[in-house]
Amino acid sequence: MISAADIANALRWEWFRLSRRAGLWVILGLVAVAVAGVVVVTVVVQNAVASGFSIPSNGFPLLVFEVLSRLGPFLGIILAAIVFGGDFGWGTLRPLLARGQARWQIALVKLILPGVILGIVWLVAWTLAAAVGLAAGEPSAGALEFLADSPDDWPGTVGRFFSAWPVAITYLGLAALLCALGRSTAFGVGVAVAIVLVEAVAYPIAGIIAELALDFSLDEYTRWTLRGVTDGLMGRDDDFGPWVFLPATAAYLALFWGLTLAVIARRDVSSGNG
Repeated sequence: MISAADIANALRWEWFRLSRRAGLWVILGLVAVAVAGVVVVTVVVQNAVASGFSIPSNGFPLLVFEVLSRLGPFLGIILAAIVFGGDFGWGTLRPLLARGQARWQIALVKLILPGVILGIVWLVAWTLAAAVGLAAGEPSAGALEFLADSPDDWPGTVGRFFSAWPVAITYLGLAALLCALGRSTAFGVGVAVAIVLVEAVAYPIAGIIAELALDFSLDEYTRWTLRGVTDGLMGRDDDFGPWVFLPATAAYLALFWGLTLAVIARRDVSSGNG
């Protein structure tokens, strides 16, 4: 029976290995630059005398949300490649098994750790954006409308901001599954990124064609796909609120993580590529 202490020790060991990979710090550094850059530029523009640009205090976290929500799937995919795919590409699963860890434990730790890292990224970004927003104060009357359909209060802003985190770890699970199936970092990242890009390009184009040529909406058909569910969770569905999509997002997450654990449990690691 594996105890919580065993999982904690495995997490510490995995963090020890991960923290020595330059790729992790490069990715986190780029995210930090993007988040800080958005906040700084917004402050500068808002304080420019002639700009006429003003946003409510909760607008700063909402701006950062727009950045993180776009980056989230790619962050999940890249972290899966760094944490998960490398062991298949470098053939380092066998040494981990030699330490006495069960296969499911290895896989679970490799899923949990990047999820925790992403959670910390979201918390730090929220703290920075919220602090700057509160320090900036509310704009004067007649300020410009900011981000259509965005929450107008802080509780709604918190929900909108952190809705992008489960989206990121869902795509983390997708990439981890693909890395495990293909036994390759390149395969996992390539296919996962292709899925994200195809969804981003094909859905809008197909929607326009359907409305103009066939006179019907594709929303009912795409709403419960991976992109439809994750967009809905982040408040981008015109018909339903975000909470409607939470169970479906959790189902996708459980599916990807569960299949990853199953693949690792049955994987033949006697070969050199894990």
